Amino acid sequence: MTSTVPASAGTVHPWFHEEGRPKPSDLRRLSGAETHELLRQETAGLSISLPGPALPAQPFVLPRSSYDELYEVSRVLLSLVRRAVLAQGGSWPARAEALGADPDDYPLLSGQDNTETEYCAMMARPDIVIGERGPQLLEFNVSGTFGGPIETHALAAVWQRTHQDDGRPPFTGSDPLVARVQAFEDVCARRNLPKAVAVVGSLGDLLEDSDIRFHQLTLDRFRRRGFTADFFEPHELPDALGRPGALRYPLGLRNFALLDWRERGIGIEPVHQSQRSGFLLLPPQSSGLLANKKALALVSEGRPWMTRAERRTVEQHLPWTRLTIPGRTDWQEGEHDLPALLFRERDRFVLKRAIGQMGREVVVGRHTGHQAWEAAVTGAFEAGDSIVQEYVEPLSCPLELTDGRATWTAPVSPVLSPMLFNGRAGGCWARFLPDGSAGSEGKISVGEYSATENAVLTWA
Repeated sequence: MTSTVPASAGTVHPWFHEEGRPKPSDLRRLSGAETHELLRQETAGLSISLPGPALPAQPFVLPRSSYDELYEVSRVLLSLVRRAVLAQGGSWPARAEALGADPDDYPLLSGQDNTETEYCAMMARPDIVIGERGPQLLEFNVSGTFGGPIETHALAAVWQRTHQDDGRPPFTGSDPLVARVQAFEDVCARRNLPKAVAVVGSLGDLLEDSDIRFHQLTLDRFRRRGFTADFFEPHELPDALGRPGALRYPLGLRNFALLDWRERGIGIEPVHQSQRSGFLLLPPQSSGLLANKKALALVSEGRPWMTRAERRTVEQHLPWTRLTIPGRTDWQEGEHDLPALLFRERDRFVLKRAIGQMGREVVVGRHTGHQAWEAAVTGAFEAGDSIVQEYVEPLSCPLELTDGRATWTAPVSPVLSPMLFNGRAGGCWARFLPDGSAGSEGKISVGEYSATENAVLTWA
């Protein structure tokens, strides 16, 4: 039998709350136990992190104005990051060097600089927390391999079944799988290409049903919109393209991370060979440079070409961010020696490696001992490979949770990730810790810190 534990009283920040709307819990038509079981069933085999025992019993539901603001802020800041990176050199290898990256780490740069430039921002997912000033963008993930599309699609589908208002789903949101296909439709229309796409990845050593289902869901959405779509391991790719003659699949969805392939000994020569045949792999590898956190520091400092409106957006929605280069800098209407400032104000800052993933290269000052912080700061300035960002205290919002027996509402502080596909809104993914904590060492991550995932929706 499912019981309900009442939520503690508290004021919800207006960004999360819309007056006059019912509580999502009042619209849930399944019991906590049924919701718990449905989540487990419908997300099985999709690499969705629901460690439990407490699972969400509802989506994060935002007012329409807040939901739309996530995408608008993301679009503006992505455009600024793209422009800042392009200004670093006349070619993509030159831009990599200017950002302190090794061009050899980007072996799939096609050499077609105009094409790389056109599609480098094709798919993007920022990570955002909500502070007192609204959305605060912490970093960008720009590639074809970021987490979120499958997870958001599947979780949103569950919430459409569990919650009803007069027989209709009360929540809505853009679908990342549809938006991604639409982005490929744009490419086909612009280049007069047939609607055929090869999803390139690797199932790994174990061909489990979970792996197959994950890829089948991607292929299904392409096929529903008239694409010929199939999944290929890299070694299968050259023959699958149908050379000589017109390519059977002129486009590819890059659904792999080179670092993973290197660790597993998977070679990329078949991908190179396919690119030389005219195969357009999207997003191109130039997209990885937009994820370099040094680009955020450049935008935070301000570029001469930025408009007043763009500067206001940066000031309001991008936390103060600087390169770890010795010297003096502005902060809070004063000028400071940057290393001395970080040593003195440890609780106010976060240190991040410019190229990193899943929070592994992040050091949060307030969750780090004095000696460890000084060592991290010293190393970052010696290497010149990091950025420092002002810490944002995330606001919490209420979320109904269930362990399959009881249901209760608890305050949690989510990381929100609105996805963009050719500028289109493509669903919003969220990670949070059910106990409301700030996470291990102040970080919330699925891969490293077992955060729970959810979808972010708005009122229909």
